[in-house]
Amino acid sequence: MKLTIMAGTANVFAVVDARHERLPRDVAQLARRLCATQLAPQTPARLDGLLVVAPSERASCRMTIFNPDGSRAEACGNGLRCVAQFARSRGFAASDCLCVETDVGVRDVELQRESGRIVGARATMGTPRVLRRDIELATSRGAVLATLVDMGNPHCVLFVDDERTEAVEVLGPELERHAHFPKRTNVEFCARREGKLWLRVWERGVGETLACGTGACATAVAASLLDDPTRLPVDVEVRGGRLNVAWDGVGEVVLSGPCEELWSGEVDEREVVQS
Repeated sequence: MKLTIMAGTANVFAVVDARHERLPRDVAQLARRLCATQLAPQTPARLDGLLVVAPSERASCRMTIFNPDGSRAEACGNGLRCVAQFARSRGFAASDCLCVETDVGVRDVELQRESGRIVGARATMGTPRVLRRDIELATSRGAVLATLVDMGNPHCVLFVDDERTEAVEVLGPELERHAHFPKRTNVEFCARREGKLWLRVWERGVGETLACGTGACATAVAASLLDDPTRLPVDVEVRGGRLNVAWDGVGEVVLSGPCEELWSGEVDEREVVQS
């Protein structure tokens, strides 16, 4: 099977072209195996997901997202930019402005170049839905206040004094599987300083990640609704780099950030370590 490894703000994914590769019946199991394996020396020991790119009747291509635990994700901002770059370079699209179909609708993406090389993308991420503000949730560390935002996938945003000292490894999994979220949720821990949002994310089905595009969007939306609101657009500093989020308060959120291809080659599925 031919795979391409791509990174979007340090989120690293395996990308497969469904036009040319015969996928197994159990793609979730394939995702679990691939994400638990270092596929090449220049790639991480563990990946953040598997992205399947297929033809679409509604857009330039269709993106399907599998988490490392085999679960499906409805949306992925960093993966979206990677898929757009992949689609452009593999002939799905003839222009740097293209559309990608996802489980939560069609997203418009404009690729960004420097010296002719694709270095990033600007993507629409859908219209956010603020489900709850200042909801109190019980945890082993006491009650926390959160803002719940739906970006096509669920987010639980906590504003904290310093994200660097937060017990993400404790509160992340607790809140992901909190009784309030029967389908689980992504959890954001955000501090505001220097005119930016500083973010750590516990992703549903993944764990703590170096970046999360939809999480950055949800957090920026929540920050704009505070009593002391954050002005948008805003830079969001994640552990893997910087994203930028724009929103007019009414329409679609727009996410900008880097993307790059790290490696492309053949993988023998029989040699992929099972997790």
